[in-house]
Amino acid sequence: MSRIKLIASDLDGTLLLNGAQSCDPELFPLIEELAKKDVYFVAASGRQYHSLQRLFAPVRDKILYLCENGSLVMHTNQVLVKTYMEDSLAMDICHAIIDHPDCEVLISGERTCYLVPKTQGFVTHVKEVLGNHVTVIDTPERIEEEVIKISYFAQPDKLKAATDLLMDKFKDSDCEITVSGNSWVDFVAKGTGKGEALEKLGKKLGILPEEMAAFGDNENDRTMLSFVGHPYLMEKCNPTMEDVEAKRCKKVEESLREILREL
Repeated sequence: MSRIKLIASDLDGTLLLNGAQSCDPELFPLIEELAKKDVYFVAASGRQYHSLQRLFAPVRDKILYLCENGSLVMHTNQVLVKTYMEDSLAMDICHAIIDHPDCEVLISGERTCYLVPKTQGFVTHVKEVLGNHVTVIDTPERIEEEVIKISYFAQPDKLKAATDLLMDKFKDSDCEITVSGNSWVDFVAKGTGKGEALEKLGKKLGILPEEMAAFGDNENDRTMLSFVGHPYLMEKCNPTMEDVEAKRCKKVEESLREILREL
């Protein structure tokens, strides 16, 4: 068995169980122990860099951040990996989401996300629950930087119908579309994902796939779990993930302790 040198973990449904919005305090000493053994810990999420830094405040400078489902990788406030969408496609997707009555759009830049909100409640949710840095605009054309990800939010009972429509509309476009939770779906540039980001990161750090472990639960984790040599799939995963070959995990912290003992 190759020595593990990097461990990536998804957040929602993986590290954050049962709707939790903060990490279990027992996680941070484990990350400290991994760092002492020269093992990188990577927070791998569809979330924004600002939001992830807040979640990992006690160890914020000791980990790497794979943000926006692989569109952005950050370390000590420096960009290591960044991919973005073609402008006209990004605008087409944004307007299709805005035009759908059941969807709210969230457009990700490098350091902020842009909202064209239909309700103030959505702005409050993104700011206070997700912890994002938010810029409210009246039209996507106001954005003056590259768009690295576009997401839409819909209530769980409305999500499938919206997703069927939007996936069909953009199925032949230069983008990847992944379900990212019970209420979220993400669009990123084709060839972008958590697995692809780990591949680029591994080349920068000189770490092979067989020297990586990863934890995930949902479709946006599929490429990451397929890429690493030591994949862990949460017991309460999305049923569509049951075909992924991986060790089952009840709680990430328990598996990290096992890895530390083996190290």
